[in-house]
Amino acid sequence: MYIPIMKNRDEELRVIRDMNGYFNESIIPLIEIIRDEHTPQYKVDDVTGGYVYELKLGNKNKTRAKLPPTENDIITLNNIQERLKGKKAFVDFFRFSENEYANKAFKGIELSFRLSRDYNYYKQRMLQIGSFNDLIPVISIKKDLIISEHDLTKLINELRRENPSIAIRITDNYLEDYIELLEEHLTQRDYLMLDIRDQHVDSKFIELEEFEDLETNAKKILLNSPRSRDFKNGDYENLVFTEKIDNKVAKIYTDYELDGFGDFGGLKDNLPVDGGGNGLGAALGLIYSKEENAFFSIVNYDTNIGMRGFEYVRSEVLNRLPLLDSEDDCIAISRIKNMEGKFGNWATWSNLTLTRYIQQQAKK
Repeated sequence: MYIPIMKNRDEELRVIRDMNGYFNESIIPLIEIIRDEHTPQYKVDDVTGGYVYELKLGNKNKTRAKLPPTENDIITLNNIQERLKGKKAFVDFFRFSENEYANKAFKGIELSFRLSRDYNYYKQRMLQIGSFNDLIPVISIKKDLIISEHDLTKLINELRRENPSIAIRITDNYLEDYIELLEEHLTQRDYLMLDIRDQHVDSKFIELEEFEDLETNAKKILLNSPRSRDFKNGDYENLVFTEKIDNKVAKIYTDYELDGFGDFGGLKDNLPVDGGGNGLGAALGLIYSKEENAFFSIVNYDTNIGMRGFEYVRSEVLNRLPLLDSEDDCIAISRIKNMEGKFGNWATWSNLTLTRYIQQQAKK
């Protein structure tokens, strides 16, 4: 079983919509909710009853003036279920600790900030998942965001009323603290996800043996983040299978008789950051090969040309079709072939990396 982990940012949501044909009992995405989507509401003139229009800075034409979004306008889970088109997905209302991510921005993750600081609101949002047949709630336990045994038991029981399956995602350093509770409360319809984050799997053999021995009928999944946030695009090797992303978990999970593994599909586990690259930086393409269990890395090191560097990345992909698409069936490479004049940006190539990875993992 493979679990692609995605945050609900624009490109990852597009992948969920476009790749849902590959989702099944063997591939179920895990979606980390970091922001909300809302039904737009507009200002109405009290006298005429018509919409109020305003001229925004930089625009020539007036547009309808929007009202600030409210809780009643939230359509996040509705939209996710629509994109899935009847397929299943895990939903993790994403919380993070203060020092977990560096240089993070506030804009775009206001929801995660609130979830991380208000357990009652986190619980409220978790309980909403039961209204959606295709969504499986994920309770997450990690540093600075642990849940007491009393509260965890209560949350599990409340989720059970509306959800036939639940999942618990727990970082390896807390597994031992919850073993008895997990063994008692999880059933064969549930999922237990051990998250080793960006730690190398070889250093976790004691925890993995403990996980293997845990007495539960729930499906056991090993999660990890093999692409380090510390490496910039320009740190990757050019025109080789990179050694900077060690995908060993995709193979070794079976040695511990686990039911599956999950990762970020070649993307970094990151949040929006303040500043950004101002359109500059090295253009990077990562093309995963299941046969090699590795990512072929293509880099344009000229940081001054920014996303124009993806023209080089595209050309090198096309130069290596016998290596990267010998069966001529890759969705991502088909899109790369059809690029004409515009060669995409960092978000485009993140989409391509994730699309390729999901399709490769679906191969027998």
